[in-house]
Amino acid sequence: MKETDNSIQDRLKQVFDALGITIYQIAKDLDENSSKFYNILSGRAKPSYDTIIGILNHYPQVRSDFLLRGEGPVLADGGYSNAYVSMDETDYVEVPFVPVKFHASFVESYGEGYRFEDLDSCTVSKDLVSNLKEPVVLEVSGNSMSPQLVHGARILAVPVDTGDWIYQSGGVFAVIYRDFFVVKRIRENDLLTKHYLTLHSDNPMGGSVTVPSNEIRGIWRVANIVSAPVE
Repeated sequence: MKETDNSIQDRLKQVFDALGITIYQIAKDLDENSSKFYNILSGRAKPSYDTIIGILNHYPQVRSDFLLRGEGPVLADGGYSNAYVSMDETDYVEVPFVPVKFHASFVESYGEGYRFEDLDSCTVSKDLVSNLKEPVVLEVSGNSMSPQLVHGARILAVPVDTGDWIYQSGGVFAVIYRDFFVVKRIRENDLLTKHYLTLHSDNPMGGSVTVPSNEIRGIWRVANIVSAPVE
């Protein structure tokens, strides 16, 4: 059989078309983030060996010869096709992204006209961004919030207006104070009564820190987890 000259991205698109399932279903079946497959199909990333093996194991009707080498039909005899994969770019939005390597410069210039539009962006499902005002994707540094948020996890956060800082509690927040940029949990908020905020780690080894109100420069409420590495 003649070998095609399609890229792995093209072959994956044909596989998903033939299976008749959406990116959301694929991600759910493989316990992956849907943005990963969007980035692969759009050519921004290449699938890992584990991803390819995961597809072949989960969908046995997919022919490995086609997926790996582009040879022969997409599906084995008895395979089905009843729809096509949904990869409409309108299902995703680009959100400003602050990776760990930019934390220091972000903190240094925050409040001095920092331009989020100068940052790289992260592709995020519209379902996660829905109804969020001025969202930003932040990358977690360290494991003080594990097991929920490990080092390298990407989280979707929204800025909290200065006048609303005194009302924030019971959730996870990203906070800039002095020269620090941390992701911590606010269990109780004493900004109004005692003029300080205590930030707690979920990891018992991470401890807590008390921050005077006059040292806080910015607060974001963590709304969703975009992606997280497997530990």
